Amino acid sequence: MNQMFENALPVLKRLEEEGFSAYFVGGCVRDLLLQRHIKDIDIASSARPEDVQRIFPKTIPVGIEHGTVIVRHESVSYEVTTFRKEDEYKDYRRPSKVWFVDDLKEDLSRRDFTFNAMAMDTSFQLIDHFGGREDLKREQIRTVGDPNLRFSEDPLRIMRACRFMSVFNMVIEKKTIDAIKEKAHLLKRISTERIAIEFIKLLQGEQAGNVLEFMKKTSVLNHLPTELQEKQNELYKDFFWNTLESDEQRWTAILLLSDVSDSRAFLKSWKLPNHMIKKVGELMAAYHIDAWSKLDLYRYGLETALSSITLKSAMEKKDYANVKEQLHQRYSEIPITSRKDIPLDGQDILEITNREPGIWLGKLLEEMETKIVDGELTLNTSTLKDWVKRWEP
Repeated sequence: MNQMFENALPVLKRLEEEGFSAYFVGGCVRDLLLQRHIKDIDIASSARPEDVQRIFPKTIPVGIEHGTVIVRHESVSYEVTTFRKEDEYKDYRRPSKVWFVDDLKEDLSRRDFTFNAMAMDTSFQLIDHFGGREDLKREQIRTVGDPNLRFSEDPLRIMRACRFMSVFNMVIEKKTIDAIKEKAHLLKRISTERIAIEFIKLLQGEQAGNVLEFMKKTSVLNHLPTELQEKQNELYKDFFWNTLESDEQRWTAILLLSDVSDSRAFLKSWKLPNHMIKKVGELMAAYHIDAWSKLDLYRYGLETALSSITLKSAMEKKDYANVKEQLHQRYSEIPITSRKDIPLDGQDILEITNREPGIWLGKLLEEMETKIVDGELTLNTSTLKDWVKRWEP
């Protein structure tokens, strides 16, 4: 058995010793069956939150109103959630009311997809009331119960279905597809931040191109924070998404492949953090450089330059490994990495020239920096002082 489950087992057994039932549930069970990396272990139990807090010495009541308590065991955190059933989702995100129950099946029946509604007991026996294991074998995504109801409760589940399709290389069964078409418009009720998180995870999957094509055919793309439209048919599908290495590359690819008139406004409409918008802007500018000079490399940095070549390779379906080698070599020939590496600063120059500060000083520093990068000036202090004395605006 996976060591993470073995490490968590004492938590379940302690709950059972106190007379409660306890099970491993959700994504950890799914990922175990898929032999995928398991990020964390979630536990469902008949124990009420106050019981969990009483039983374990170290707990954190992170979502106690919904039955969730974090238990700290051997320096690892485990979410222990009480079996529950739910009222309607009035805000398209959370149930307006939850009731704690004693039945595992009733708890699992409220979950989104069958492969997320499986559980495993302390003997590591699988409990699968809704056919999740069979759906995994079929590589199929299917909701628990009525898909129209599941997506009406929380429309973000539409994005999750698309994300699982991309990451797990699965298909979505017909009734669930029909419900996605029917309920896609409800995505407008979901916060931009939640959609953006699922969207970027989707783009990280190996089937991102096929899923974007699916989202186009089911009109999901029309209901994202900013409607996505390709520059030409099946451009998303044919793009080499699996060669990209970072989220800023993926967002830049979306901009390059989409009919977007204002890149910054588009990124802000997705409520991306400012640092990401800045990185994407730099990468977009770097992408359009055809011949990299030393000055370009100095200004953008080697990482951004290489990242732009990765994008270019994906866009043009060409191997640019030799270009990356050339960039590495050219960058190694640049004598400075920033203006701080220059042995003269602004105060030194004022003393050398005996002049008052002004616009001229910034121009001099910029010209000196450029000449050093291009190899026209060395970092020798005497040489630089002589150049400063001769400089004219």
